[in-house]
Amino acid sequence: MNQVQSAEPAIDLMLKSYDGGLTVKQIANLFGFSVGKTFNLLRAAGCCFRKPKDYPQHFSDSERKRRADAQRGKHLSAETRKKISDARTIGYNGMNGFGHTKPHGKGYVLVYAPQHPKAHRDGYVMLHTVIMERSIGRYLADNEEVHHINHIRDDNRIENLRLMDRDEHRALHSKERRAALSTQ
Repeated sequence: MNQVQSAEPAIDLMLKSYDGGLTVKQIANLFGFSVGKTFNLLRAAGCCFRKPKDYPQHFSDSERKRRADAQRGKHLSAETRKKISDARTIGYNGMNGFGHTKPHGKGYVLVYAPQHPKAHRDGYVMLHTVIMERSIGRYLADNEEVHHINHIRDDNRIENLRLMDRDEHRALHSKERRAALSTQ
């Protein structure tokens, strides 16, 4: 209640500032109130708020259009758009024999295969999983995992991959960690 009373003498000045072209945020910063409180005080005083188009423009129309086009990204040629589209289709055999690939945050490689049973929400699957499945001719069971023999996560050559039971795989990594700690 005290804050509203202390703001009342400033209401006329706030209204004059708004009519002078300042925004609600600028007025809030000027008077030390929150934006919401300033808006509510102005509204209670009967302020007629401007429409967004009535705010002063910082950039010309051509400059705003140029900036918007830049934010939309580059204009791609028809050939490039077709390559991107083809890379996202199922069964596409690009340079590496797989569809669109991208790096995973932990060093693995993901391949786009949205109809795969283990596909993430974005449609990507671990590439080493797909390579092992092609090698054995079936999908991996829920308790099966693929181990990278040389521990290089993006080395997906079939000779570097080994199919293992989940418990066996975890035991192997646990044994390797213990061995590494004992040598230190």
